Amino acid sequence: MFRAPFRSAASFFLVTFSTAFLMTVGMRMTGWFTRAPQISIQQNEALGVCIMLAVTTLAIGAFLHRMELIELRSALLGAASVLLALPLSEAAINQTWSLGTTIVSALGIVSLGIGLLVSVGLAAQDDDAPATVRKP
Repeated sequence: MFRAPFRSAASFFLVTFSTAFLMTVGMRMTGWFTRAPQISIQQNEALGVCIMLAVTTLAIGAFLHRMELIELRSALLGAASVLLALPLSEAAINQTWSLGTTIVSALGIVSLGIGLLVSVGLAAQDDDAPATVRKP
């Protein structure tokens, strides 16, 4: 009874969490949005292990349950809300607007746009689906 919804929820969380983690690590390591950290060999090794664990988590999440369009829409809109809220709240608190704020906000807008496109696709599927009669 609870197995399918639990697998779906666990898969959704694992995929979105590991993707966000990998994206954040990648953004920090490139130095494109902030200064790239100066790390020691031991820290570099630990980071490599964390990345391998995140990729394994992503693979496990994808194995548990294949995401459907409605779950993909939820993931995109959830990511968009975080990507928009964090830089805007930082800008409001610090009263500054930086290049990093602009880039992260732009990523949020892109995620929002893709999530809205998926929503339009879902609505089109619902319109094309044949009407069914419910049994009492």
